[in-house]
Amino acid sequence: MSLLLSGCGKLVDFETAAGDPVALTQFYGRPVLVSYYAPWCAPCQRELPLLQQMVRQEGVQVLLVSYDPLSSSEHAKLQATLDPDLPLLRTSDRARLPFPRPDALPTSYLLNASGKLTRTLRGELSAPQTAELVAEMKKPLPKPQPWVLFTSANN
Repeated sequence: MSLLLSGCGKLVDFETAAGDPVALTQFYGRPVLVSYYAPWCAPCQRELPLLQQMVRQEGVQVLLVSYDPLSSSEHAKLQATLDPDLPLLRTSDRARLPFPRPDALPTSYLLNASGKLTRTLRGELSAPQTAELVAEMKKPLPKPQPWVLFTSANN
């Protein structure tokens, strides 16, 4: 008989500029858009106001994730240039994400309320696309079907 023990540490997928751990599971229960960003990416810069509008005016969840590996000080400096309603996260070394690291920017991933990848969006987001995303993200969850009890004895 053998016994396998493994660490049950806290899930950490991302880190804030302050170094606080963030798990993607914290956002489950509502759809979330994960958008990769780099300051040198002109299309990323152009879509930032649309992402901010999604958060501020529409109240949907958007995570902005640094495409580049950043030191703590670089991360803090970059975060200071961005809107506080759209915090910049960096990927943790221990991240287990339901999507691959993008090979081009901009790239965004839409996850449903259960954290399942539903859409991959490559290229700069437009106003009509973000309106469509907001509508999809705000769509109410389906009502669960009532449980029907069956027994083997039909009396």
